[in-house]
Amino acid sequence: MAGEAATTLHDYQLAMLHSMNTSAPAQAAELRARIGVTRIDTAIAEKRWFFAEPTNKFRSIAEYVAAWGTPISERVERWGEREVGYARWDLSFWPGLQIEFMEVHRGRSLFTELIRRPGMPQPSIGSVADLTPWSCTLGELQSCGLGPVVNVDGWGAAGVFALTAPDPDTGCPRHHFAFIDWGLLQSVEPAPDWYTDEQ
Repeated sequence: MAGEAATTLHDYQLAMLHSMNTSAPAQAAELRARIGVTRIDTAIAEKRWFFAEPTNKFRSIAEYVAAWGTPISERVERWGEREVGYARWDLSFWPGLQIEFMEVHRGRSLFTELIRRPGMPQPSIGSVADLTPWSCTLGELQSCGLGPVVNVDGWGAAGVFALTAPDPDTGCPRHHFAFIDWGLLQSVEPAPDWYTDEQ
């Protein structure tokens, strides 16, 4: 796939959706029907994202601007002597969410985060029962107040995160695993015995 055109923002979202066909099948099926794509379309997009040149190897916001067009917002902040650039694009597949890139060291490091669009209401999370598929981002999970959120497996915006919260049925504190993909909550379930026994 080397030499192909850069992956579009539409294809990027299809790539995000591909793994969610398994991790949040009901929500993914509903979204596929809404936008008129198939699982095959998402698989092709994911393959392009991981193996096509050069989009997934971009190291600067300027490269994404050239490939995806003008971002919804762009700004530069100073951290001491360093300039840190930020740029956001709306995600049409997930209205209300945006992908934000943070560029440091003038293109030597680029980080991404899934965030809520400014002005959109934050999810109301009062218990584990509120943690339904796609209900919150990783950042929102970490700040929801249900208890410390600890990475168990994976890295960055994908992985398994543990939290301790009251059981919806008994009210007693219980360890739970939250499964995150592309920075978005996919599911929550009681932690397995091996993890509970270690705590």
